[in-house]
Amino acid sequence: MGRPPSPSPPPVVSQRSGQRIRMPAHFADFLPGSSTHLAHMPPSNRQQRGHHNDVIVDQPLPQPRTPSLLQPEHEDPFPLIPFETEPDEAGLYCLYPTCPTLLSNKDTLKDVTDAPTLAGGNHIPDSSCITEGLSSKEIGQEDLYAAFSNPTSGLLMAYQYSGTGQQSVAELQHLTTFIGDPLFNHSNALSFSHTQESKNIDTYLQESSNPFHEEYGWCQSAVKIRLPKEGKKWSAEAEAPEFEIPRVYHCSITDIIESVFKDDIVTTFNMTPYQEFWKSPNGRSIKVFSEAYSSPEMIETYAEINDLPREAGDNLERVVASLMMWSDATHLASVGDASLWPFYLYFGNQSKYTRGKPTASACHHIAYIPSVSCLFEMY
Repeated sequence: MGRPPSPSPPPVVSQRSGQRIRMPAHFADFLPGSSTHLAHMPPSNRQQRGHHNDVIVDQPLPQPRTPSLLQPEHEDPFPLIPFETEPDEAGLYCLYPTCPTLLSNKDTLKDVTDAPTLAGGNHIPDSSCITEGLSSKEIGQEDLYAAFSNPTSGLLMAYQYSGTGQQSVAELQHLTTFIGDPLFNHSNALSFSHTQESKNIDTYLQESSNPFHEEYGWCQSAVKIRLPKEGKKWSAEAEAPEFEIPRVYHCSITDIIESVFKDDIVTTFNMTPYQEFWKSPNGRSIKVFSEAYSSPEMIETYAEINDLPREAGDNLERVVASLMMWSDATHLASVGDASLWPFYLYFGNQSKYTRGKPTASACHHIAYIPSVSCLFEMY
C-alpha cells in the first residue's frame, strides 16, 4: 500500500498569447508534508504529460523485531512487521514499524493554514463559531451563553477576548465571523453593555450549577514550596520554611486524553509513528525530520509499549498519546497588568500545521497558576 498520486493541476493558459504556461520543475510547490500540488502554481512539463516521479525504493527494510520472551509471537494480535510506502511526487516516502490502521490526509491549503486572505476563509459555519472545537460533550451551546444577557452579547464578549487588541484587517475579518453567526441578533447588539456582561460572568461562575464549575472537571488544590530566607541557613531543604499557594486550578490529564480520543478529531491524528525519507535524484535516501510523530523517541516508545506482555483476550491496538506541554504568562488586557499563568497541552499525534491554526482549537488548558506578588513574613 502506498500513497495515491495526487491529481495533476489544470493547465494555465496565458491571456495574452493563448499558450499554456509551463512552470520549471524546480518551482513546483506542494502543501507542507504532502504531495498535494497547490492550485496557484502552473503545472510543470512533466505534470502536464501526466508523469510522476518513477523512483524505485532501494532502502532495505529492517528485520522484524525479535519476539518478546514474555509472550509468544503467535499470540500477538498486532505483530510489528515493518511497512514502507512508495515515494510521492516530491520523492518522500515513509517507513512504519507496522502497517498503519489509520492515515490522516491534508488535501487542501485550508487544512494546514489559517489566514483571512485564503479563498473560503471567511466561510460562516452552520453552527455557532464558539461551539466549534469543544472537547467536552457535556457542554452544549446553551451552557456557553447562559452567563450572558443573550447570545449576541456573548458573541461580542468572545470577540473582545479572542482578538489581538489591534484593529487590523485580520481583526476586522475576524469580527465578521461573530456578526455573521446564526445566533447574532442586531437588535440585542444595540443594548449591549460590556460592564453588565462582565458582572453577569462573575455571577455565573459563582454558581455551582454551571458546567465550568470544578465539579465538571476543574479541581482546586494547594501547592507547598520551600523558600529561602536572607541571613539564615538550613542543613537540608526539608528544614526550610514552607509556603502554601492556594487556589491552583487544574484538570485531570487522563480525562483530557479520554475526551479527545473519543472525539471525531482523533481521525486526523497519526497513531502509528514513522520515519520519513527523501529519495534524491542520485538515488540517495536522506532522512527527513518534520513532525513529532516521526521522531526517534516516538518510534522507540511505540515499540516499547507493544513489547509489553498482554493479558488473555487483549486484542486492542496500542498507540502512544504524545503530550506536549507549555507554560507562559498571559496578559489579559491592553491597559493594566492583569495576567494569568496557564499551562497548555497539545497532542504530538496532531500535525504541527494543525496545531499552529488558532481556529483548530488544538490547545487544551490543564492548569492555571496564581501569581504571587508578595510573600508575607512567615516567621
